[in-house]
Amino acid sequence: MTEIGGDNAGFVECWNEILTPKWLRFRHLLSGNGMIHSDIAYTDFDIREGDKVLDIGCGFGETALEIAEMVGPSGEVVGIDCTDAFVEVANQERNEAGVRNVRYEVGDAQVCDLPEAYFDVAYSRFGVMFFQSAVRALRNAHHALKPGGKVCLIVWRSLADNPCWGAAKEVVLRHLPPPGDQGSTCGPGPFSMAGEETDRAMLEAAGFSEVEVFKRIDADVCVGDDLEQAIDYQILVGPSGEIVREAGEEGQRKLPGIRRDLRELMGSYLRTDGVFMPSSTWAIVARKG
Repeated sequence: MTEIGGDNAGFVECWNEILTPKWLRFRHLLSGNGMIHSDIAYTDFDIREGDKVLDIGCGFGETALEIAEMVGPSGEVVGIDCTDAFVEVANQERNEAGVRNVRYEVGDAQVCDLPEAYFDVAYSRFGVMFFQSAVRALRNAHHALKPGGKVCLIVWRSLADNPCWGAAKEVVLRHLPPPGDQGSTCGPGPFSMAGEETDRAMLEAAGFSEVEVFKRIDADVCVGDDLEQAIDYQILVGPSGEIVREAGEEGQRKLPGIRRDLRELMGSYLRTDGVFMPSSTWAIVARKG
């Protein structure tokens, strides 16, 4: 299951060579904030004991381990991710936890060879938005689902609905131009499935004609344990981080002013336990007929 699609290869390279160190550094924020949304969405996803679950874009494997508890010893979880370091961490933590009903594969869920009609559930938290073609990835998941199986997705709503990402981008754009078309990127981006109408059309094109749940989830998420960490986070990760990275030397030259303005922004969201900002996602369930 290691095949990487040609039109996705550049994005996979970006994940492995550019983004991985940043995600490792800020894992507690990225994974912790994802957990806030998935904990809410699990009620609607109704994953059951004995289910066989495909976890698309499983990352460090936290969701796979959570789902493993839901499906129990009679169930199975297969996590797939294109990032070597993420899967290495996932394997290590699974082994340390002594979990036996989870396995991980390095691969591109857009094109990899998945068993036909094998899984009861295809799950993805913040995964499918980054594929060159989300429809191809969803169609491959559809192929792998049993008749009556379901896909369960958590995707970001629009940047405007997510000050946790959008506010810092606005600050950075006061100092730097947006990235050019030739910049290194992780894919269409975290907000490529922000629109309900677009998502429904993608699901239908992939073969999922029955959309059972389309639910908005709003929650404050932590973007830093303290003010300086919150500033570092926005400079290195997300839309604002991409702008700084792609600006190269000019981005580094403008950093003092960017940090000053981000400090002013983040200071208004500072609590005793960290910096918390609003976020918003869609929880989606669609079934294979």
